[in-house]
Amino acid sequence: MRPNNKVWTAAGFLIAAAMALAAQGGAALAGGLYDMDALLNQPHPFAGTQVVPAAPSLPDRSVAPPARNPAPPQARPQARPQARPQARPQARPQAMAQAPSRASSPGGGISAILSEVRLGLLVHDEGPFSRNKEDGFDGNMEILFNSPALLNLVWSPRPHLGFTINSAGDTNQYYMGLTWDWDLWRGVFTEFSLAGAVHDGETTQAPEGRKELGCRVLFRGSLSLGYRFAGRHSLSLFMDHISNFDLCDTNESLENFGLRYGYMF
Repeated sequence: MRPNNKVWTAAGFLIAAAMALAAQGGAALAGGLYDMDALLNQPHPFAGTQVVPAAPSLPDRSVAPPARNPAPPQARPQARPQARPQARPQARPQAMAQAPSRASSPGGGISAILSEVRLGLLVHDEGPFSRNKEDGFDGNMEILFNSPALLNLVWSPRPHLGFTINSAGDTNQYYMGLTWDWDLWRGVFTEFSLAGAVHDGETTQAPEGRKELGCRVLFRGSLSLGYRFAGRHSLSLFMDHISNFDLCDTNESLENFGLRYGYMF
């Protein structure tokens, strides 16, 4: 087998290096000491120009500060809707000092039914159309109601109920009917009423000092002239008359007159 030339070359190189080292070692040994410094100071046989490897470039690990986020654009403030001007409440008209309406009241309570109450003091059996026989004074009370719609055809009279009581024990009467009234001027008013009356006096053969009124049920009429003040109050001159209009055998009519106070609801 033929040896490789590269092997022989390497072997010869090693032999030459060993002989050189032996020669140097023998010189050192001849002095009795092994001079390691001489060996260490010999240059390396393969030493050439020493190349200092460049330091590897390390990646720059310095972290750049994060960029500041730009401030988000501020939303433009929306214009606030202007408050609509509130309508100023209209001033309430001041109540005028007038008499309440005599029409049916729309409110509830007693004023929805009643219109007025009157109290009077009358002179009994004194009048221009009859002869005086009976004595005393009469106390009178009358209640007037709101006019219902069915009476609009006859100028809206107010229905009324009333009674007259005699202080001397003579004729008393109880009546009911309709009252028409008219405002004349600045609170002055006038009234006229028609009614039917029931009395407890004498009809025939009356004793002295009593009236013979003929029938138990009579016609009644009245007249008033008055003045309203402070809105709801009134004073009036009053006269009434009861008679049978000659429908019975006797007909001594009876009249009373006096002053009455009224209060409207």
